[in-house]
Amino acid sequence: MQTNSALPTNDKKTASGENAVFVLPEFKVSGVFGSHMVLQRKRPVKIWGFSDAEGSEIKGELDGEKASAKVKNGVFTLTFSAREASFDPIAMRIYDGRGHETVFDDILIGDVWMIGGQSNAELNLRFVLPETLPEKFDDNGAYRLFMQTQAYPYTHQELCASPQPDVICPDWSWKLPDSEASLSFSALGWFFAEKLCKTAKVPVGAINISAGGACIRELVPAALAAEMGYDYGANVCQCGYYNTLIHPFEGLQFYGMVFFQGESEGGSRELAERYDKELERLVRDERERFGFDFPFYNVQLCSYRAEGKQYFPFLETVRMKQFDAKHEIKNSYLSVAMDLGSPADWGDFAHSPKKKALTDRITGLVLAKEYGIGSFEEASSPEPVKASLSGGAVVIKFRYATGGLSSRNGDTVNGFSFGNFDDLIPAEARITAPDTVEVAVPEGACTEYINYAYISDVNENNAGLYKSNGLPCPAFRIKVFKET
Repeated sequence: MQTNSALPTNDKKTASGENAVFVLPEFKVSGVFGSHMVLQRKRPVKIWGFSDAEGSEIKGELDGEKASAKVKNGVFTLTFSAREASFDPIAMRIYDGRGHETVFDDILIGDVWMIGGQSNAELNLRFVLPETLPEKFDDNGAYRLFMQTQAYPYTHQELCASPQPDVICPDWSWKLPDSEASLSFSALGWFFAEKLCKTAKVPVGAINISAGGACIRELVPAALAAEMGYDYGANVCQCGYYNTLIHPFEGLQFYGMVFFQGESEGGSRELAERYDKELERLVRDERERFGFDFPFYNVQLCSYRAEGKQYFPFLETVRMKQFDAKHEIKNSYLSVAMDLGSPADWGDFAHSPKKKALTDRITGLVLAKEYGIGSFEEASSPEPVKASLSGGAVVIKFRYATGGLSSRNGDTVNGFSFGNFDDLIPAEARITAPDTVEVAVPEGACTEYINYAYISDVNENNAGLYKSNGLPCPAFRIKVFKET
């Protein structure tokens, strides 16, 4: 019996003849699949792999259902019928007529989620606050983990130059959530998968496609990077992380994506100011490539203490653009993390260990919107819907203000300003109604736009804008309308 292992290197043929790094094996099921995996419910199950026997027949069985396919251009794809969610494990067998066979067992049917972004998405569970770790891990839990790391493509940059047909590291595979697999997995992804599985009562598969330090231009295909004006990367070549960590999964059915990225663009004003447009193109492209408009749950960047200013001088601009992107990307949602930065005594200013608190916010939105569990309004941060100039003040109305807006300083709110990014003027603001903030216009201020949380961090230690359940308002910049 042959199982999925490192690709053979003695055959010079390549899948579709286009990738000099990938060597076409005699027979191999894609590394995307494996024992302990979760397959997406309510979607046809497509399983693909590679064979050098062009035109030959590949057969498969999934829990008794049979399927077959021909090898074309070195690739075969078997399709099984859609299934409902189930905690009962099933098995899969894929084989050809030459004695090759691969068997996977302990397969669950449920919901698969992608975890995308850069290092705050990739950060391992072992690096979070100790008090947020579970007392013990569920070695046989119905949430399953597929971890890829930034380090492997970074140290194998020859793989980054072209789209890889298969998972690039032979050690990457589906894992049960025992202590080692859990501690080595994305903290954001682990907390998300564990809570979603137990609350929605459905098996959950989490796949990490994030890469520490990744810029958007490294997370998109070469053609799109070129369209954006890039012919270079920051850590790997432009499109390098897309080629190695994302492309192998194209064709996989999944439910949605959780995304935490943007710090890298915060180092450049030019990159920061076009962040919303580039993020929208990334999501649009991935939806086209995966074939459906998956829900996209984004994180507005957290605070990075004073040290962050020298590395991310335009971080606040990225936050503003993340707010804009929420409205430019359909079926997208935003979780706020400004108050969840690294503690003052934490050794790493750039990677907050408060991933459980952040994931509780994300999961609250997902459970309400996707699973009908809880209130979407209560799980949402307060969000401005209109700003109107009335006399000497701008009146801002908010939605999702369940229980009323609040501040840690009574009705006074910090963080509001007027003007363009180069000439901002702070302004005094106060809460005047459960869903309303009134901002006094300083003398000489331009009132075309109003900003929140641009010139000062809004965190747990000052009087930013929240709602009664503690969810903070996102950073934003919106147009001001004059009342007639």
